[in-house]
Amino acid sequence: MMHPLRSEKHYPFITRTLIDLFSSGLLPNVESIQIEPVYGYVGRIVYRNGLVRLYKGSSMGINNLGASEISKDKGYTKYFLSALGYATPQGQVFLLPRFIELIDKNLGRYGFNEYADAGKIQEYVEQGMGYPCYIKPNEGSQGRGIEKCLNATELREALARLAEEGALKALVEKAVPYPDYRVVVLGGEVLSCYLRKPLRIAGDGRSTVRELLAQRQALFEAQGRDTVIDLEDHRIDKKLAACGLTRETVLSQDHSFQIYDVSNLSVGGDSEDFTDRIDPRWKKLCIEVTAAMGLRFCGVDLACEDICNGASAYSILEINAAPGLDNYAASGDRQAAVVRDLYRKVFNESGV
Repeated sequence: MMHPLRSEKHYPFITRTLIDLFSSGLLPNVESIQIEPVYGYVGRIVYRNGLVRLYKGSSMGINNLGASEISKDKGYTKYFLSALGYATPQGQVFLLPRFIELIDKNLGRYGFNEYADAGKIQEYVEQGMGYPCYIKPNEGSQGRGIEKCLNATELREALARLAEEGALKALVEKAVPYPDYRVVVLGGEVLSCYLRKPLRIAGDGRSTVRELLAQRQALFEAQGRDTVIDLEDHRIDKKLAACGLTRETVLSQDHSFQIYDVSNLSVGGDSEDFTDRIDPRWKKLCIEVTAAMGLRFCGVDLACEDICNGASAYSILEINAAPGLDNYAASGDRQAAVVRDLYRKVFNESGV
């Protein structure tokens, strides 16, 4: 059943942008658009040449399905990037007991038992990379489930939480001490590059940490950002406790505090645009990585000592075949224009 095309406030940013572009006549190759009307999360685009494209969330149907699936798997991505000669953080994927039980029903028939058991993670860290390290679900995005571990106790606790949350595989990696950049590539061109900064609150001498977080959430909403700070996230209390603070602590005016050890914009991080400052070497590298991984559209997460200097040290943290750009677009008029033009180009392509 076809529903009238309309844009609702609660629809995802990408859907609202698509509807606006189509309604403004900026998608001349598009014949019609059908949006699932309740949540606006999926859509069907019919082009004038008869081709049809479906999209879901920020996955716009522009990339090869196999390449997109590989990019979701941090371990497989690390394998291919390393094999191709690119620098990635030292690390390895380990299997949680539930996953070993599942795959052993098949592989065990062939006498295979060389599983990287998660019980070996602590030994792997302490005899190799050392602390601090990061542990994260092997599949996932937006910074969910990622924890920085400073010692064996934190590592064990983080691994237990991953198991409780249903993760099947865990990736442990050495912490890379460089700033974190997201470089967005489309069809052999770098469209944007921005530094991602972890969520940080600044004290005013009156407000508690809890109140400062609420103020930051209100600011996000005023800016049009879809970011929601998860006040139930245990990582907030863990970080505060490590510094002798609680949510009821009043921060002085000269005291700022970093809430997370991850810099994802989806958990409240801030961005600084480096599109006009990124060195050509890093542009070339990110374009090459995108093509080498079978993608046309990609967000390359690049840890780089100095992205303005082509001779700097670097490490590719991961790649994203469906990078969400809503928070970046909300950071300024220039950024909003870049994202809008990107979506115009992508959705007007009738040959995908």
